Amino acid sequence: MVDSGGLWTPPEDELGEALQTAQVLIEEGRADEAGPYQQRVIELARERASDRPDHYEAKHLMAATQYELAGSLNASGRHEEALAALHEAQLGYTELSDAGVLDATSFLADVRARRAMTQAHRGWGATAVLEMDGAVIAYGQLVAGPDSVHHQPDFARVLAMNALILRRYGDPDLAVASADAAVQLFLQLATQINESAQSLSYARYLCSATAVSADIHAAEGRLDLALEADEIGLNTADTLADSESATDLRTLVAALARKGRHLSVVGRVLEGENCLRTAFATDPEAAQRVVDELDRGIPPSLTTALETAEIKLGPFEQYHRLLALSEPAPGMTLATVSGRTDPESAAVRAAELAELVRPLLAQDAESALTLGLEAHYLFAISSERESHRMRYETSTYAPIWARVLLDISEAYHAAGQTEMALDLAGWSAEVATALIPFTSRGGEVADLAGACYRHHGDLLAAKGDFLASQHAHEAAAQLQT
Repeated sequence: MVDSGGLWTPPEDELGEALQTAQVLIEEGRADEAGPYQQRVIELARERASDRPDHYEAKHLMAATQYELAGSLNASGRHEEALAALHEAQLGYTELSDAGVLDATSFLADVRARRAMTQAHRGWGATAVLEMDGAVIAYGQLVAGPDSVHHQPDFARVLAMNALILRRYGDPDLAVASADAAVQLFLQLATQINESAQSLSYARYLCSATAVSADIHAAEGRLDLALEADEIGLNTADTLADSESATDLRTLVAALARKGRHLSVVGRVLEGENCLRTAFATDPEAAQRVVDELDRGIPPSLTTALETAEIKLGPFEQYHRLLALSEPAPGMTLATVSGRTDPESAAVRAAELAELVRPLLAQDAESALTLGLEAHYLFAISSERESHRMRYETSTYAPIWARVLLDISEAYHAAGQTEMALDLAGWSAEVATALIPFTSRGGEVADLAGACYRHHGDLLAAKGDFLASQHAHEAAAQLQT
C-alpha cells in the first residue's frame, strides 16, 4: 500500500519529484529501481524535520517512505536492510500515534504485514506466519469498524499475503481459506479498486491469491475450484502484462504454466500442453519455477498430520480435541492460526500437540514438523495475548514450548533448511530466557534452557555471526554455575 493519506501532501519540489518517481516505478512493477528515489525523499524529509520536533507532516512522510523503501529493498534481495527500514517506519508511526495526530492502526498493520513478507523471503517462516497473523487480525477489526469501506481493499491485500506465507510455512487449509476470501473480496470490490490509483498493485495481489487457491484446491482434488481460480488469475495477469513490466510478464507466464498443469490433470491434455508451451516459450525460467513448485506439493495440513499421527502412533486421547482446531473458534473466520481457538485454550492445545512431535519425528518427519509448528504458533499467540496460563503457569507451559522448538529446529537443520532452523532456534532461546527463574528448581529445566542456547549459538556460528554465537554459549554456560 502506498501511504498517501493522513498528514502530508507531496510538495512541488525535488522531494515531490523523487516521491512521484518512486511511486510510478512501484506501480509499474519496478520496485527494485525505486530505492534511490525513496532514500532521497527520506533525506529531504529528515532535513525539514530536524529543527522542528512538531513537524509531523515530514515525520509522516519519512515513516511512509521507509515502509515503501522496505518493499524496494525486498525486490532487490536486501532483506536485512528492509527489516531495518520497517523498524524505522514502525517507530515513526508509533511516534505519530502517541502524539495523537494520527490513527496509525492500519499503517502499523501494514508494517507488520510487510515485515512478515520480508521474513518469509529470507526463510524465517515461523516468524512470518505470526507477524502476518497479527496484521490480518488488525485489518479484520478495521473492516468491522465504522470506516469499513475504506479498509476493505487492503484487507483483501493482507489476506492474499497471508495465503502466500501459510502455503509454505503453515497449514494449507488456512492458506486456501485466506486466498479464497481475498479473491472473493477483490472481485466484490472490483469497481472501487479499478478507480484506485493502486489498481495495478491490487491486481498483482489478486494474482497471488488465485495462485495459492488454485494450487491447494488442485492438490486436494478440487479441480473445478482450481480451474476457476486459474481462470481469474490468468485473465488478471493478461491485463497486467499490458504494463510491459518484466514482473507482470512473469506473473502471466506463471498463470499459464499453472493452468496448463491443472488442465492436464483433468484430462484436457491438448489445452494444457498449449498453455505450457506458451509459458515456456515466453519465459522458460519462470515457467519451470511454477512446475517445480507444483511438483514439490504442499505440506500436510493439521488434519492430515493428526490422521497420520493416529496411524503411526496409535489412538491418542486428545485426537478429537485437536481435530476441532480445524474448525474456527466462535466469532472467528478460519484464515489464521489465532482463529483456531481462544488464547487460554491455545496453550493447552499447543501442549497436547507438542506431546506428539518427538515420537512422530522418527516415523514421519513431515507430519511431525506440521504438528510442531502448529504447537509453536499456538504457544506464541497465547503468549502474545498474555493469557493467564502463559503468564502465571510459565513453569508448566514454557518448558514444553522450548522442547518442541528445539526438536523441530534440529529437524529442520538436519533437513538442510537452515534459515527455518535458525528462526526456530531464536524462538527457543527467547523461551529459554523465560525459563531462567525456574532453573534453580532442578537440573532438567536448566539443561533444557542450556540446550536451547547452545543450539542457537551453533546455528549462529554456522551462519558466521560469531559474536552472537559467543553470547548464546555464554548464556548456556551460566546456567551450569
